[in-house]
Amino acid sequence: MRTFSADIERMEDCEAILEYVYYSCREEGAAWFSYHFTPIFESPTSHNAFIWARGYPLDLQKKYFGEGYRQIDPVPRLTLEHGHILTWRKAMQLAKGDPTAKRYIEEFGIENWAGFALYGPRNRDAFAALTFLEDPELFEAGRLAHLHTLLQTAHLLICKVMDNAEPEVILSAREREVLTWMGRGKSATETAEILNISPETVKTYVKRVYENSKRMTG
Repeated sequence: MRTFSADIERMEDCEAILEYVYYSCREEGAAWFSYHFTPIFESPTSHNAFIWARGYPLDLQKKYFGEGYRQIDPVPRLTLEHGHILTWRKAMQLAKGDPTAKRYIEEFGIENWAGFALYGPRNRDAFAALTFLEDPELFEAGRLAHLHTLLQTAHLLICKVMDNAEPEVILSAREREVLTWMGRGKSATETAEILNISPETVKTYVKRVYENSKRMTG
């Protein structure tokens, strides 16, 4: 944990932090990772929520973003409402009285995941999900709590980086890649396939760059 904190503390780019977190979680047994940053005063499923994901098969990404599952995803809300960590088994129990949540969990069909509520200053909350090859409820004591600590540490640093961001357009390596491929005539979907990220993430990068540029020229 000390090495993890020291390593990310030196990072000044949110993309680099999330990449580091993803590979750190993989070392802890996670296969898929997603991070959902909720805008202040909005819901976790808001169209403006920033979602960063790694490891998810492309067909699942297309299903999540292209078939309306993002708008009904109950897991971020259930996790933030019912504790710091929510396993898929507990989510299924909570969903029994919630038709929309039940539909999502049954139809989307992902098991062996755990959701983590992440809290930041000035109500800048987030949610992270990790999917494993085995049921996380069978993990040894403290393993999920350790992962939650890593994710919470990273989220607080992301909030700090956002606070310290200078009012100039500084592109991350990923943003430059997105703009390069789209500048070559690729669509958001094609760019997402090339970079192995979701089309929604591509659109978020483009929107962020556009808004930063607009502030500088406005």
